[in-house]
Amino acid sequence: MSYQALARTYRPQRFSDIIGQETIVRTLQNAIESERIHHAYLFSGVRGVGKTTAARILAKALNCVHGPAAEPCNECTICKEITEGIDLDVREIDAATYTGVDNIRELREVTQFQPARDRYRIFIIDEAHMLSAGAWNALLKILEEPPPHVLFMFATTEMHKVPQTIISRVQRNALRKITLDELMGRLAQICKAEGIEATPDALEIIARRGEGSVRDSLSLLDQIIAFSGRSIAAVDVATILGLSDTSFFGRLVGFIGDGDHAGILEALSEAAESGRDFKMLYRDLLNFVRNLLLVAGGANTSMLAASPEDLATIRAAAERFSYTELLRIANLLLRDDETVNRAEHQRLAVEIALLKAATFPRLKAVEDVVGGGTVAAAAPVQRREKAVPAVKAAGDDLAPLVSRLQKSKPLIASYVEQAKSGRKEGNRITWIFADPTYVDYVMDARATVEQIASEVYGERMSVEARSEDEKPAGGRRAEDKPSALRDDPVLKSFQKHLGAEILKETR
Repeated sequence: MSYQALARTYRPQRFSDIIGQETIVRTLQNAIESERIHHAYLFSGVRGVGKTTAARILAKALNCVHGPAAEPCNECTICKEITEGIDLDVREIDAATYTGVDNIRELREVTQFQPARDRYRIFIIDEAHMLSAGAWNALLKILEEPPPHVLFMFATTEMHKVPQTIISRVQRNALRKITLDELMGRLAQICKAEGIEATPDALEIIARRGEGSVRDSLSLLDQIIAFSGRSIAAVDVATILGLSDTSFFGRLVGFIGDGDHAGILEALSEAAESGRDFKMLYRDLLNFVRNLLLVAGGANTSMLAASPEDLATIRAAAERFSYTELLRIANLLLRDDETVNRAEHQRLAVEIALLKAATFPRLKAVEDVVGGGTVAAAAPVQRREKAVPAVKAAGDDLAPLVSRLQKSKPLIASYVEQAKSGRKEGNRITWIFADPTYVDYVMDARATVEQIASEVYGERMSVEARSEDEKPAGGRRAEDKPSALRDDPVLKSFQKHLGAEILKETR
């Protein structure tokens, strides 16, 4: 008999087998027992937390010969066929390949017929966010007035892509990420069942890398068992997963802060020589920066995704930066996360992402900017407990707006606080920055700032941001004028990928 992956072997077959989703399980079981079955369910959550599994168990519980029951028997023909995916009345559909309007029309025609054998005709639509707008529209009518024998169950990892018109017609069940302790407990249970000896440290590393996904964690465990055999230690996990240690990330973030391009490339070269997975390296780097933000923000150490022995390194790295600097580094790295994940040449994508982060000039403390002082680019910036907001430079009339932003939108407030000056003239607010990077940040959040400003001042406000060397509105900005140089595709590529900017044009 061929080997079956752990994620499939230990896939929950009853509600009681599902870990970490007690609220969802209780809601579904209560609905069955009280005969309050909804015609459509939407299961949302990150990958590997049990969305499709919960839908399949619900289908078994409703159609079981001994049901509807709070738990399926898993012994009758119906339960077994649903488990194997061959039940004629329970169809599992992959929305990625079933996205057209014609497909949905065919499905609607099928719903008119009574089930061939089961109690309900059930459609489980996985990755539902992949359905086209036309397909969703074709579903609206049947979700509004479904036949009594038809149930829909949608599963999605991207809830924001599901139309509101659909969400209002379904019962939503949001599955949470599985906690570290829950994952470790599940891994230990499976290792015991499989006759595998694994140290707690090894299981902790696997669970952390699983990032709240049971399926991902079991896939990693499968991979490690193939390498280590019946005995698993932390060193085996580090070897097979290509883990990057905390001190490495401390050095890397230091290079980014110092603008040390050579140091970044040398560190990444070391990672390549040791066989690191660059996609996972970038993900671990983001987690490391998150830990720096938590430490700098005074969060409880229990919130950190780090082992106790790594805390000293994390604290030392955090001390090198102000909180605003860490926010900026995190923002820059996060912008390229999707690019790295999708890149065919991941090492190059990671190199470009880190070099872009290190290209931007070092942050200056607001009080130094206001006072006309300068900070040497190469000198390490001392962490400050509190940044002095740019309210003085902005004027007293902007103080209430900055105060509101600090309370409701602290990230946007951290951008605004870098303004060299600001003023309110009628219903227009203008901020001027020494660093043009913040112009983009503020203008990206323009709609939010204008909404809050309108609430603060009781009238419709407009917001503008510009760099100090940019001409005010009314005259045409230099970058808006036609220019063969600015339109050059090679130059545009440099600007996009390396953060380059034109300092001066010569004719």
